[in-house]
Amino acid sequence: MKPKQLKNLLMSNIRRVVKNSKLYCVNPEKDFSRKRKLTMEKLITGIIGMQSGSLTNELIDFFNASSDVPTASAFSQQRCKISPNAFLKVFREFSHEITSTFKEEIHLLAVDGSRIQIATAPEDTDSFYPGSNGQKPYNLLHLNALYDLKHCIYSDAIIQKDRIANEHKAFAEMIDRSNIPKAIVIADRGYESYNNMAHVQEKGWYFLIRIKDCKR
Repeated sequence: MKPKQLKNLLMSNIRRVVKNSKLYCVNPEKDFSRKRKLTMEKLITGIIGMQSGSLTNELIDFFNASSDVPTASAFSQQRCKISPNAFLKVFREFSHEITSTFKEEIHLLAVDGSRIQIATAPEDTDSFYPGSNGQKPYNLLHLNALYDLKHCIYSDAIIQKDRIANEHKAFAEMIDRSNIPKAIVIADRGYESYNNMAHVQEKGWYFLIRIKDCKR
């Protein structure tokens, strides 16, 4: 797909979510019921397109340095009204529509996990670590991602809180719900289990999984 086609596809998925906004708001009867500078569509589009700048600079870029740039505080307040499920819906539908255009008989996929540090929140015990040896406390999420190696896109992803993360469960879930008919999936150590292999085989896929050395 060309860049313009990809953008149009992404925007169409964002607009479908916005059209059903009550399904993706924290308070469906109240949120985004009034006309504001930061509409739900602008918020989702802006968040997806953000890079590594400060929130203020990102907003200036997104609104093309116009006089109507909202404050970072206003943005944060509006952002809290959107359920994470809105972004999950956009991601999955976008990935599904792109994948359906691929013509390969067998796809080459890779799965791996990664930890992501987020803002410190001691009350979130499933992701909180108190720190040790003078280290400050922190919170971690665990990202499990299924990646298409040829087309360089994420086919699926599951985010878990690090203390209760389960890579095996995430692996099986991503395999089971994929719309890809045939694939070879490559995984590193940590994903090896008879159950995971069975899920891949039941899907009609193939696997190449690195396993731990067995010492006799």
